[in-house]
Amino acid sequence: MCPNKSFYRVDEFVLTSKVDSIDHKSLKKANGDVFFEVRRSSDNAFIIANWVGIQSLETIVMGGNHILAMLRERPCQGLLNSNRELIGPWEVAVNWLAYKWAPQAKTIGLRYYAHVLSPGIYGKRSFDAVYPSLKSNFNAHAFESEDAAEVWLQSKCF
Repeated sequence: MCPNKSFYRVDEFVLTSKVDSIDHKSLKKANGDVFFEVRRSSDNAFIIANWVGIQSLETIVMGGNHILAMLRERPCQGLLNSNRELIGPWEVAVNWLAYKWAPQAKTIGLRYYAHVLSPGIYGKRSFDAVYPSLKSNFNAHAFESEDAAEVWLQSKCF
């Protein structure tokens, strides 16, 4: 095994990352398809997460837990959560997001949640299901574009 790499197998997913690079990561399924990309803004004002393709409870928990790890390592107040490349519904994870992820993120210090809606109706319906719990934990807003979400976060996180 390479000294600067870590390899983990979780069910059908293989995560590959540099040990010292928690600030930028792509998570992949075992077939090599990327399902989640995340990076920290250069000024640490917010984290930018991008969900790609079809999601399952397992992929959402893995990506969500990585965001929590980033917040624990270097807290920041904002999250830009983009669903622009997401395909289909993710309602299977609404309870986990509402009752596990959101309260933990709030405790760690997340205050602003900018959600970029998916182009399809199913992703929007999933967001509508989780929105009340997001709104009760964060100053949360939905956007049609990443640019609008980023402008809003920049106005809140500075």
